Amino acid sequence: MPGDGDDDAGPSDRGRAALRLAGLFLVLLVLCAPVVALQADRNPALFVLDEFAYADYLYKIDAGHVVVRHGELSGQPALRALACRGYTPAIWNDRPPCDAAAFDPSVYPNAGINSADIHPPTYFLVTYAGARALVSLGVADDLVDGGRLFGAVWMAAGLLALWCLLRSFGVDRWAAACGVALVAAGPMLLQQWYFLTPDAANVLVGSLVFLAVLRWERAGAGRGWLAAAGVLAMAFKAPNLVVVVAGALYLLARAWLRRREESEVVELRSPGDTELRSPGDTELRSPGDTELRSPREYVSAAVALGGGAAVTSVVWLVTRAVLAGPGTSPMERDEQVGMLRPGQVIENIGRFVNIWDREPSTLYPLAVITSYLLVGSLLVALVAVSNRDRRWALALVTGVVLVAGPLLLVALNFVVRGTYTIVEPRYGSTLVPIQCAIAATFWSGRALYAVGALAVAAPLAVVLRVVV
Repeated sequence: MPGDGDDDAGPSDRGRAALRLAGLFLVLLVLCAPVVALQADRNPALFVLDEFAYADYLYKIDAGHVVVRHGELSGQPALRALACRGYTPAIWNDRPPCDAAAFDPSVYPNAGINSADIHPPTYFLVTYAGARALVSLGVADDLVDGGRLFGAVWMAAGLLALWCLLRSFGVDRWAAACGVALVAAGPMLLQQWYFLTPDAANVLVGSLVFLAVLRWERAGAGRGWLAAAGVLAMAFKAPNLVVVVAGALYLLARAWLRRREESEVVELRSPGDTELRSPGDTELRSPGDTELRSPREYVSAAVALGGGAAVTSVVWLVTRAVLAGPGTSPMERDEQVGMLRPGQVIENIGRFVNIWDREPSTLYPLAVITSYLLVGSLLVALVAVSNRDRRWALALVTGVVLVAGPLLLVALNFVVRGTYTIVEPRYGSTLVPIQCAIAATFWSGRALYAVGALAVAAPLAVVLRVVV
């Protein structure tokens, strides 16, 4: 298992590790599925955050239409689903009768135009395959319910990847289990797994990006894995750029620290020395590292990660432009701006610091405690840890992206689409895994008991809220 010292293991050891991970995935799936299923059963209405568009995407794939084009109208199955299910929270009350023979798209939100054309089809293709299988097996009544139930697979996969990241980071099993439990119980993250949304892959993507970064740094994995991580992130949705930027900034920060260390060594070298004698020559090496990287290698790794993301983004933008239909939707017209005002920039600063800051539920107090536990650990790492420890660089770049990442997305929207919308905190949930990894390294002794109590209370509160 990653982090268990199996980087140099033989084929048989890697096979056993793969079996253990498969077993853990099944355990997580068994735990996640009932919670997701109960939530889907008790909340049939489509969630207001674009679930109408995402449901239409699944129905279009079912009809053989793989990519939704800009300006494309929603089909009759999705129109019927919204008419029968309604919205939650209720913002569209003048819906046509559920048993109507046909539905007029123009009376629907956004004039019935599907707004999911901005996303690559990756999430929808994978979710459709799972949803269609569940419908065929009689587990789900339609693709909407099937896609929602498949959220349990996204949830289990994300938590498994998080576990691997925590163990790769040197976190012991009990602390890693606490971290997984706390992330699993986060209300905004649960919302992403309950409903149809590409955000369902955020924890998975965030974990895999930093797994690739740490594996390259520790075990000498090729830069191709970093490029693949960048491709994967942007193949789901554009806001995943923030975790790619965080990973690349970490590698650049380590390059700067390594170069500074080399400069200190040169200054301390005595005439006639043939070897480096500064303690700093080995201090950047962390337990489990197979070799110490040079500054140039770190920069090349950052380029590989960012390059994979950039190529994927360009390919998708060109593809979308080629397929795009004419005109603009009412939503786009409302969002279009000629220039960004200072107030629009300022209101987005730090929007990722607490991704649950607008979650109105009984779980909010536990969510706030968890959120500030993770963010507070970044501050602890910056103050109490040497800058030669990789946690220092990770805490620094993660903090920077939590504060400034929303501004990057605002700029991206304005440059590419000429639009402005306030950035949702959930777009920063790809940064939760690395926050959790940094925090978990401090959980030992009495601190672990306190976190363990929270890790038990939070999931129980989730279960009680769904069941009662």
